[in-house]
Amino acid sequence: MAEARSPRTPEFAPQQRADLLAGVAGLVLLISMFLPWFGLSEAAEQALQEAEEVTERFQGEPLDEPDVNENAWQAFTFVDWILLIAALGGIRAGVAALARHGGRSPIGATAVTAGLGAVAALLILYRVINPIGEAGREYGIFIGLIAAIGVAAGGWLSLEQGQRAGRGSVAGGGQNP
Repeated sequence: MAEARSPRTPEFAPQQRADLLAGVAGLVLLISMFLPWFGLSEAAEQALQEAEEVTERFQGEPLDEPDVNENAWQAFTFVDWILLIAALGGIRAGVAALARHGGRSPIGATAVTAGLGAVAALLILYRVINPIGEAGREYGIFIGLIAAIGVAAGGWLSLEQGQRAGRGSVAGGGQNP
């Protein structure tokens, strides 16, 4: 006996699921750009704590803790725009997947989404390994890294599924055997 499906339950093809992955990851990347990416290093936090202890010991006025957290928009001058374009590319893929019913994404748009996600992931990974100045890493940079990897993976999987569905290869432009 066949299972009855609710008319509101959408079924997505594998390529559409990959595009939705890129879309959700793009949205998360965009949101993560407003979260703290960099903050005080451990040495700076320790120095601030020691200054508070000295101030307390000599009965001085309490120190106001400086807000030194920076999000992606504040920390970068050019990279933030690349991250924004990658996020919008992923969001575009997700919206396109929701808008089409059973159709396939254009191979160029899918390849661009995968490429932008990969570039964004590499740029963020570089700053995870080598933060700006002596800054410490905050949670936003890790969320951004995972989201950028999601955009790249969604684009790559969509590209792969599209080739399997017979759109043709990237290099030759012909049909897969």
